[in-house]
Amino acid sequence: MKLFRLLSEYRWPIYIGGHLTLSVVACGVLVWVATRPDAPRPIAGYYRAAQTWDADEGVQEASRQLGWTVRYDVATGLPHYPGMPRPVDVTVTDRERRPVAGLVGELVAIRASDARPNAAGELVAVPTAPGRYRTLIRLDDPGTWEFRLDTRQQAMRFVHVARFSVPADPAGAPGVGTR
Repeated sequence: MKLFRLLSEYRWPIYIGGHLTLSVVACGVLVWVATRPDAPRPIAGYYRAAQTWDADEGVQEASRQLGWTVRYDVATGLPHYPGMPRPVDVTVTDRERRPVAGLVGELVAIRASDARPNAAGELVAVPTAPGRYRTLIRLDDPGTWEFRLDTRQQAMRFVHVARFSVPADPAGAPGVGTR
């Protein structure tokens, strides 16, 4: 009974002390998360990106209005070594499913769980297939990636963002387990 009486008499100081302790622990956890070696870093150029957000949204809406479709293909069956880029094929077709030729731009790959640009690769047109482009991008980890395509055709800009699942290397393939 003495414990209940003690708690009853000192409940306000206990509440205040508990809140202060929780606040200190929460701040300590935030500092620990922010200073870990593998903590996500701020996105480079975030201030400039925030300033041009309205213009970028206009470009995305104009790109959607074109009705173009984009297909991404990561070559499978090729040996992959960690740290080396993989070929990624990009096929762009218009509303009537005709290939869109003459695009110049880049493809940026972002690991969905990281939110930092992993790699960027310049698009090169495949001469034997109009509307098909190839680039080399470092995609070491299997799983979900975000591909951001930013291209121009003369004065018109076309952008496209899509999630893409990169398959795992087959067992026994070069580079598997050599991280």
